[in-house]
Amino acid sequence: MRRAFRMLPALICSVAAVCGAWYSLAVLEAQPNQFQFVVGATDGSGTPVTDLKTNEIVMTENGAPGTILKVEPYRVPVKVTLAVDNSPDSRDAISHYRTGLSGLVKALPPDVEVTVISTAPQPRTIISASIDRVKIERAINGFGPDDERPRFTDTIVEFSQRLEKELRNRKGVPDSVPVLVMVSTTANEVTSYQVPEVEKALNFLVSRKARLMVAVTSTSAGAALRKAGDLQGAADATGVGDLNTNRQSLIAIPTVKQTRGRYESIAVSSRLATLLPEFGRDIAALHNAHVNQVRVTVERANNATGPFNNLRVELARPGLIGKVSADGMQ
Repeated sequence: MRRAFRMLPALICSVAAVCGAWYSLAVLEAQPNQFQFVVGATDGSGTPVTDLKTNEIVMTENGAPGTILKVEPYRVPVKVTLAVDNSPDSRDAISHYRTGLSGLVKALPPDVEVTVISTAPQPRTIISASIDRVKIERAINGFGPDDERPRFTDTIVEFSQRLEKELRNRKGVPDSVPVLVMVSTTANEVTSYQVPEVEKALNFLVSRKARLMVAVTSTSAGAALRKAGDLQGAADATGVGDLNTNRQSLIAIPTVKQTRGRYESIAVSSRLATLLPEFGRDIAALHNAHVNQVRVTVERANNATGPFNNLRVELARPGLIGKVSADGMQ
């Protein structure tokens, strides 16, 4: 009975706010009265549900039920890029970088690809798109402080440009959820890009549904106090004043919000050893949700074609919650 259906919190009708319009749903060219959408469902404990049957998904249009033709696995894995500020201000934090980044990688499922980049004197790839944890660990331990200033903005722009090129090569069909994790100091950065180029890059990250996660720490003040022998003062006063007002933070904070990522500012760099593994667990949960989705093919009621009208999706298996999207990227 319909009363037994538990409605998804994110109904298809909400996709319009995310994807722009219902027309972004995948209408099948050979069958104009058929289309596809993606469902991610979990049980009460939050465990992904991957065995949904055609009779457990109900789609109606203006109250008329469509026919669920097929339910199939739809994996959209997370791909992680770690970008690390290795400018002079990072010298006292490098060991905390390494501990935290290692913990982040250990928290990831073994099939998650990881790229490691250092940002000084320019964005430089240390290892690209690898699942080999030994090589990734070697990359995390393979960079050191550089004498040049960091290029935080350049790293974001070039990450965005790489994603844009990959998407063109795939003819506009994304194959992953990109996550950029940036570990930054508050050191004055340099950039090679003008404001319009930066804005374009940030806007593309949002439209591509990438996630930006940023940890900002300041080490310069603490280093000066340590040199003076004031270890407690170093712990208490390390760059607190400029943590959220430097250029990196002013770019990161709104972008993190728009990309549904995470921003953390920390006064003591030793916190990175525990903070970055937290990032890793967040990313692992995101990955597990996206690789356990299903794609649903449905035939509209009464052979309807053209614009959609008042679509609704429900699950017939009691106790499930979830979300619906056009592309599996939400």
